[in-house]
Amino acid sequence: MERSWESKLLKWFLAFLLVAFLINLGTFVLIHEEPRRGIITFEMLKNHNFFQPTVLTVPYFKKPPFHEWVTALFSALAGSVNEFTLRLPSALAVLATAATLYFLGRRLINERAALFGALIYSTFFVVLIGYGTKCEPDSLFTFLLTVATFGWFYLFEKGRQLSAWFVGYLFTSFALLTKGLPALEFFYTFIFSYFLVKKRWRELPTKEHLLGAAAGSLPFLFWITKVNWEKAVETLFSEVLARAPSQVPLSKTVKRYLTYPVRLIGATFPWSLVLIYKLKKEGLKPVLSNDNLKVLGLFFLINALLYWAFPGTRLRYLMPALPALALITGYYLQESKVLHKRAKEIVKFTAQIIVLLGIVAGVVATKNPSLTLQCTVTFLLFLYALYFLFIPRFNFTYSALLIALLMLILRGFYSSYYYPIAQFKYPKVRETAKEIGQLTKNYPLYTKTTYLQLCFYVEKARDAVLPYSPKPPAKALFLSQRREGHVLKEFKLGKHRFFLCSYGVSSLKPQGNGERSGRQVPEKRNGSSGKGGFRRG
Repeated sequence: MERSWESKLLKWFLAFLLVAFLINLGTFVLIHEEPRRGIITFEMLKNHNFFQPTVLTVPYFKKPPFHEWVTALFSALAGSVNEFTLRLPSALAVLATAATLYFLGRRLINERAALFGALIYSTFFVVLIGYGTKCEPDSLFTFLLTVATFGWFYLFEKGRQLSAWFVGYLFTSFALLTKGLPALEFFYTFIFSYFLVKKRWRELPTKEHLLGAAAGSLPFLFWITKVNWEKAVETLFSEVLARAPSQVPLSKTVKRYLTYPVRLIGATFPWSLVLIYKLKKEGLKPVLSNDNLKVLGLFFLINALLYWAFPGTRLRYLMPALPALALITGYYLQESKVLHKRAKEIVKFTAQIIVLLGIVAGVVATKNPSLTLQCTVTFLLFLYALYFLFIPRFNFTYSALLIALLMLILRGFYSSYYYPIAQFKYPKVRETAKEIGQLTKNYPLYTKTTYLQLCFYVEKARDAVLPYSPKPPAKALFLSQRREGHVLKEFKLGKHRFFLCSYGVSSLKPQGNGERSGRQVPEKRNGSSGKGGFRRG
């Protein structure tokens, strides 16, 4: 049977999206929460303990380990824990979510709406630029819940109730193992939305439901038995309660409440603006005329309001509800078109402007023409491949396809320019970690600093776990953010200062030529204190 043009287009689009994601994927150092995920992955592989996550050998309970199981698998296959292997699973999860949305959405709604929904989800700003290539669990979490909710929806509509409940609970169980209790909230609000719209409440309390729940929940229950389950459950609940209004300062709560609509529009840009325009023009009639769309709309609305009510949450936490919003938006846009000539002019004009912008911004930001030239060549190769291999195969007169294409070009631009330029301007964390690794290779090393970015790269440089200890052994070396004991060397990373110290070792053996990123300093005891706690790297 010949494939539809929708199926062909999606495959080509996702192939180019993958290329855009892969460009410079491992260039930029791990930032924000990424080093924590990197440390957990590294220590899993080193300690061969895949059930209890650790950060600098300290047990970590805030997130279960499924995301790190995936990153550990990719890293083991590649032979190294690095930026590429840690970020690649998120990129693949975005593609898998889009493919799932198309495969199930065409059966629940129709093929064109499903195609546009898949393109729309993968080009939401929070997905395309925000978390599509970050070493954080949000993209994988969204994929698992998309399979759980849409898979349950499709199978239940087909009358395969036992399969529906098993698939729903199984993938929700995997999602529980990824980000904890919010997985249950998303799954149950979807189920509630379905039964409220369909009026099929009698089919909720059935033996199929009970059996499917019991079998599907086994992965999460098995993990709980392998760790300190009381501590794990307590922490998972405390993570949810920490987002409540009572746990957030009043000024911050008010600010979050007032800015939430704007932040939501920004996270779902540009499609939020398109949907607002279509709603203003057509109203809710297209959604209200289709029960399946009603389910998706109610599901998204409940979650949008719920996350609005909890000021401690962030917009990325709403990502599992975005596939539903994408499919609704795709339904609105299934017949929306632009003139073919105008579409070609828009693409051509965008390409010309964005290349010029990249060259000017690159030179101004780095004062390094050769780096800017390298970024430009990379982007032009992607752009010309898109222009000559992809665009001629399809008619980009549908407005959804045109906007998705423009967002794809934006992602190629972002990958080509942002990562190399950001790394060029960023403090030399990798180089500093390598120097520390060389200086300490003949000594046991501990850390009293929880600046996780540096700690991750030190673990990589030494190819050994870096234990956290408030009282390191006297004959060992340790990293600190204050002067303690014998200060053997000082390192500066941006606004942060780190000290290589020891209580028992007073000097290091000569290491050859000195390094630029560190300098020896006179020893000094009990100087100014640094901040404690496991801070974000």
